[in-house]
Amino acid sequence: MNAKSITGKTPSDIQKALEESISDARQPDGQDFKPTLAIILISNMDDAESLRSIFGKQGIAIFGVTAPQKFSEDGISEDDILVMLLDIKPDYFKIVLNDYQGSSAYEAGYNAGISGKNAFANPGFIISPLDFRVSNDELIRGLTDATGNDIMIAGGVSGDPADFSGVVFTNSVSSTGGLLALIIDQDKVSLCGLAVSGWKPVGTTKIITKSGGSWVFTIDNEPAMKVIQRYLGDEMLISNSKATGLPPSPDLGYPLQFERASGNAIAKPALFFNPADQSIMIAGGVKEGDHFRFSLPPDFDVIDKVVETTRISKEKEMPDADALLVFSCVGRLGTFGPLISTEIEGLASTWGKPMIGYFSLGEFGKLDEGRCEFQGTTVSWVALKEK
Repeated sequence: MNAKSITGKTPSDIQKALEESISDARQPDGQDFKPTLAIILISNMDDAESLRSIFGKQGIAIFGVTAPQKFSEDGISEDDILVMLLDIKPDYFKIVLNDYQGSSAYEAGYNAGISGKNAFANPGFIISPLDFRVSNDELIRGLTDATGNDIMIAGGVSGDPADFSGVVFTNSVSSTGGLLALIIDQDKVSLCGLAVSGWKPVGTTKIITKSGGSWVFTIDNEPAMKVIQRYLGDEMLISNSKATGLPPSPDLGYPLQFERASGNAIAKPALFFNPADQSIMIAGGVKEGDHFRFSLPPDFDVIDKVVETTRISKEKEMPDADALLVFSCVGRLGTFGPLISTEIEGLASTWGKPMIGYFSLGEFGKLDEGRCEFQGTTVSWVALKEK
């Protein structure tokens, strides 16, 4: 399987680049590259319809998401549209888009899982849901209830971090709130991936003593907001006419590291606070009795840990790859600053093959040998290799 990245500021630019790629493939040294799948990242929702027409006329399947901040093996993209073209055989994949209208996140995930099981004996899922208001924990529960806890799942929540708006789209349908899934036949294409944050814990263990859904009211029987302020400092809190939250805003700041039975903590950032009742909102939801620790400010070790996971996987599982997909939390972009380019370059260098990724609003992946989970301030990556 071959892959190639193209970029452009407008759909017309992409059409030209696509035509050039197809034309180049017809040359004697073009390796007969005939793309069948396009992973499309857009900044402007209005571009979706034009792109559907462009790729549809070429018979290329579309996995399209809104992701204003994106990157490739060449680094962070300044263009509005970034596309990875792949010549994967059409029989090896299936794309489904389940709208949330009239269904729950659990049902959308469950139905995607059933679609995958009906299509392939050994499916793997690359997902990009849109709509921060739904429970992504429930989405994963539905998907794994349909397919089993061992199923391979990687992905990231799409949308504009400024207002959480966006569109996910295929050749025939689009949605401003739904689950987009690229389902891969793992008997034909190997998937290798992991979710890793790299953040180092600090301080004593804290306990969630009162919560409801994603909102935490008390920590160690103290108002949750008071505990967070004590660690982050008053200057880390913001309030404006549009929203009240925990910065670096619109980034997600330092994550809370929730303890798990396996010993590997799962990172979940604090998103918003409510001064009226001193509560805080945690990405992904929490339960009373959950234990967590705070995180140290990031350094090069955090980046090294993320990149090292790909190198270990290359050594032990997948010596060569055809393409790499990366979903990196938008909170890392703001918190790491220029260091984030080092992380992107490191990930791209592991296999040295085409890479596409975006800064997401929450990530999906396995932290270890357990089931896939929804988390934040994390990097979820997945490498593909045709067998």
